[in-house]
Amino acid sequence: MMELPFELFGFTRLIENEPARMAFVASFGVLITACIFALLSRLPLLNTIFGIIAGGLALALFPGFAVCMIFAFSGIAGMHIFFSWVVIVIACILFMLLNYQRVTVTLSDVVEVKGILRSFIPSKNREI
Repeated sequence: MMELPFELFGFTRLIENEPARMAFVASFGVLITACIFALLSRLPLLNTIFGIIAGGLALALFPGFAVCMIFAFSGIAGMHIFFSWVVIVIACILFMLLNYQRVTVTLSDVVEVKGILRSFIPSKNREI
């Protein structure tokens, strides 16, 4: 029986040998990636897409980190930690995709109450 080699440039060995690295990737890797996508969301044509991805990654930061830490200290294999983290990230991005309009209106109202809104997200409740 023939198989395709699944090495991904040593990524799988790295995860299997050191499962605690997934906690590092789940915290700092997601934070850095979310910041990059937040900067890219300033592009006028793709701001909604990058906003959805950045919001989903920011939303996945804390649950992904908590699950990775619990799994790493429980002795679960690194690949299982990685795949469960991927499921969390995909679920958070899908949540942002399905609820993007409501989240932006809610966050713009919260930011407006604090007085630091720069009028980048129009709300239905206020006049521009």
